[in-house]
Amino acid sequence: MKIIVIDDEDLLREVICEYLKMEGHEVIEADNGSIGLKLIKASPPDLIICDVRMPDMNGDELFNTLKQTNSALSVIPFIFLSGHLNEQEIISRLNLGANNCFVKPINLKLLAAYVNSQLLGINRLTSFFESKLIKISSSISTPIQSDIIDYSSLLTKLCEYTTAIISQIDAFKPSSPTNSIMTRHAYVNFFLIEYKKRKDVAKTTNGEDLSWILIFSVAKAQLEGWKVPVSDLYLETDSAKSTINNRINGLIKDGIIEKNDDSKDGRRLLVSLTEQFNDKLITHIDHCIELIGNELQCN
Repeated sequence: MKIIVIDDEDLLREVICEYLKMEGHEVIEADNGSIGLKLIKASPPDLIICDVRMPDMNGDELFNTLKQTNSALSVIPFIFLSGHLNEQEIISRLNLGANNCFVKPINLKLLAAYVNSQLLGINRLTSFFESKLIKISSSISTPIQSDIIDYSSLLTKLCEYTTAIISQIDAFKPSSPTNSIMTRHAYVNFFLIEYKKRKDVAKTTNGEDLSWILIFSVAKAQLEGWKVPVSDLYLETDSAKSTINNRINGLIKDGIIEKNDDSKDGRRLLVSLTEQFNDKLITHIDHCIELIGNELQCN
């Protein structure tokens, strides 16, 4: 299991990391919350151990940032370390959702035992939910599955979404006469925002929703001139990693997206739209922008 240790005390951080490695865990480290946040976003760990008092971003700020992300990052177990907390401060952090607070000097055996307990609990929950998902998936009939992954027909369904955009046309009215046309990037951004709003209302994401959130997230990156690391796609929805990975593999199988090694970091895989599907999607987006432009002129 992967753990990140964040502490500006170099010696203590190194000792904790070495001890956890001896327990069989993969461990990464950071000396402040700001660097820790970047590492967490780039490759989400299974558990976070973090000091309270640090430069740049302290432990409380990092904790609050993660809990407010409304993504899988918000549920990663979080353990505080500090040599300055009194009993009431520890109780306060536990009530806010921290998994534990260890007071320095740290009892490494106790810390490791608690870490192992947390990770075993996560494994049990993951196995339980995955078994339920497998049962649900196997109970879905073949015709329904075929309809869900028929992405050619889904392109046609996007026209319904364009109608929804036109119904909220004020959001696209140019702020100045020179900015008179919507860009592809603006359309993709609006699509992602509205899909997330719908998810918040419905409190669920079905297979079709998840597919399009992933597709448009990849499309947004391509329009900005870069490719998305697979790890970044885990942050786009509240779905489990296994669910997202299955959906990504389905999109690859259907010729929608493709994976490539990152030339700058061989450990990462980058995702992009296939050339064939990208051309179809851009054609669709341009058509929708034209429809919206016509509506703007009428208003």
